[in-house]
Amino acid sequence: MRTDLAVESKLHAAHIDGIHEETEEKDGIAVSRIDITERQAAERLDKPVGRYVTVSAAPEEYMDRDRRSTISAVLAEELRAMSPAIQSAMVVGLGNRYVTADALGTKTAEYVLVTRHIHMHMQGVLPENTPVTSAFCANVLGMTGMETAEVVSALTDRIRPDVVILIDSLAASCTEHIGCVIQCNDSGIAPGAGVGNFRTMLTRSLLKVPVIAIGVPTVVSAETIVRENGGEPNGERKWNDLIVAPKDVDAVIRDLSRVLSDAINLMLFGNAYPELEKLLR
Repeated sequence: MRTDLAVESKLHAAHIDGIHEETEEKDGIAVSRIDITERQAAERLDKPVGRYVTVSAAPEEYMDRDRRSTISAVLAEELRAMSPAIQSAMVVGLGNRYVTADALGTKTAEYVLVTRHIHMHMQGVLPENTPVTSAFCANVLGMTGMETAEVVSALTDRIRPDVVILIDSLAASCTEHIGCVIQCNDSGIAPGAGVGNFRTMLTRSLLKVPVIAIGVPTVVSAETIVRENGGEPNGERKWNDLIVAPKDVDAVIRDLSRVLSDAINLMLFGNAYPELEKLLR
């Protein structure tokens, strides 16, 4: 089973000590929180110790502008609880902008409001207590020759934000979760791990500042589809090497990038977001 989602890993595991799970509904949006507190539990789930929050809605809700706003508001509350009192943040979009299913991170980063340059050169323009924000799109190793961890670490050392927010496309082990489940955690992320491209994990211990990783599953393996339809993959083909995205993945990325960016902007700027958006757009 290949998955980036803690809720899927938890479903496939029996009761494990060191895991606490709670669920609730906010404005019709399902919210699940899984706290992994013990190393043994982390090893069983193949997820680092930390908090994993999942926000879920029906696929059609992401096509409705009002419901997208509601999802963003719910997600912003969860993000704010993970890292309160932020005065500065660096948002990093991970993935390959030229591969649609992998472009969620870079697309989301484009819509995040950035203020660092204004603080540096026109400080009086912004409302008082506006956080210092910056955004960067880290490309993939094959296009830059540099590990994502090297680039993000260097920028973090230079800018020293209160928190680094990482956004990436994820992989799921259930087709029903594609494009409609948002996961955020405070334990970090390994770019490309869901599709077998294991890179250095971006964590608080590596970057020396708190991290929040946000992602949405946009692909599944072909093996998942075969098994969900009652089949059994034969040994003649490496089914896990076949990665499948929905035919409307471009619309999924378009809608989800706006949901995530609005949530991040609400988390960082709160009620001042609408005013700042008019000012900065």
